[in-house]
Amino acid sequence: MKPETVTPTTAIPTATSRPSDFLELTKPGITFLVVITTMAGFYFAAREPLSLTLLGHTLLGTALGAAGAGALNMYLERNLDARMRRTSRRPLPTGRMQPEEALAFALSITVAGMIYLFALVNPLTSLLSAITLTSYLFLYTPLKT
Repeated sequence: MKPETVTPTTAIPTATSRPSDFLELTKPGITFLVVITTMAGFYFAAREPLSLTLLGHTLLGTALGAAGAGALNMYLERNLDARMRRTSRRPLPTGRMQPEEALAFALSITVAGMIYLFALVNPLTSLLSAITLTSYLFLYTPLKT
């Protein structure tokens, strides 16, 4: 008897895989690089004295926005990801996560990041985050193919 093959429509997430699936949606490596770049920019643009509180708020809001952008990107590219070897094991192509829950998660952290930046950093930073998100999802992402 052959072992059963799990297809994308029958994949069953386990309790231990759920947190890692949500984390994977955020593209943590890219999010980390965005946060490091933001920290460097904040430092070089800061006037003395450096506000560590404002830096912390900026980094947290930026991390939420970047993580949301990564998750929205995975949502938009789920069908393409299923066809590529490098991306076929992501949560959406494998069926470990439903597109609706990925979209809800992505929108939640994206909006949270923008509201956080608006309220605790400044409106311009929130607007720049929204512009970056829009250009990433609707210019860069489609042009990749």
